[in-house]
Amino acid sequence: MIYTLENSKYVVRVATKGAELLGLYSKETELEYMWQGASEAWPAHSLLLFPCCGRIDRSRIIAKGKQHALAMHGFAKDMEFEVLEVGAEKLTLQLQYNADTLRAFPYKFGLRVEFELFDDKIEQRFTVLNWDEAEMPFSLGGHPAFFCPVDLDSEAEDCVLEFDCPQQIKNFGLEAGTRLIKKDEYTILVDGTTLRLSNDFFNQGPKVLGNVNAKTVRLKSEKTGHYMEMGIEGFPFMTLWGVGDRMTIIAIEPWCGTSDVSGTDHVWENKYGNEKVASGDKWERKFVFKLG
Repeated sequence: MIYTLENSKYVVRVATKGAELLGLYSKETELEYMWQGASEAWPAHSLLLFPCCGRIDRSRIIAKGKQHALAMHGFAKDMEFEVLEVGAEKLTLQLQYNADTLRAFPYKFGLRVEFELFDDKIEQRFTVLNWDEAEMPFSLGGHPAFFCPVDLDSEAEDCVLEFDCPQQIKNFGLEAGTRLIKKDEYTILVDGTTLRLSNDFFNQGPKVLGNVNAKTVRLKSEKTGHYMEMGIEGFPFMTLWGVGDRMTIIAIEPWCGTSDVSGTDHVWENKYGNEKVASGDKWERKFVFKLG
């Protein structure tokens, strides 16, 4: 099922499968900012990653002392969410554990995703509920993809990613073939706020970033001024992904968690980057979108 939320400024489309954000349209600029699933680059729009982000070595984990098969980016993106609330400007969806999820991820959880429109912003809020008797390690992140360049009056070289404050961001090395995180890394921003984009930005593959400490990141055309701003507070990792040679799409992926480290022991409770929520407690984060 697809729902459309609308107010005087924005039109937002959401699918109940995977709680996937399908569209971010501004009535003021008359532009769609979200990638529309064209198959030549990527057939999706904005995947929700849970209970893992990125790659799992050999697609297996050891959790609660037993082996479980858990695939890259987790299972939430492929599952149908229940509708808890729907209105003209708000939609609340929820996924909860079942026999299938327990085989892959042996924890009793609830995952609630709320979409709400305001005059000047769009919020996508995440709540992870731990209904298990044990503390629950997990990762959660987004894989939203956007048109880049932002508009047809711009080229990739006109576009930048701007953080709201100076960053000391590191870029992880990736193991050849597996793309698991390697221990080597280099700094991609030193007391800087701006990453300049280009057609060859992704020629060497995705960029997996750590130590992100920003409240917002903005994808902007310096030529036209059009932009998509994303509130990312509380997400310490970010993957940037797109196609090489000629930039068409950029996925800006804030993560609480990341891919396995090369040489992992597979023990879920030890996994680098995981968040943890106590039994009976909840964990919350949100994305905030502004379009101009």
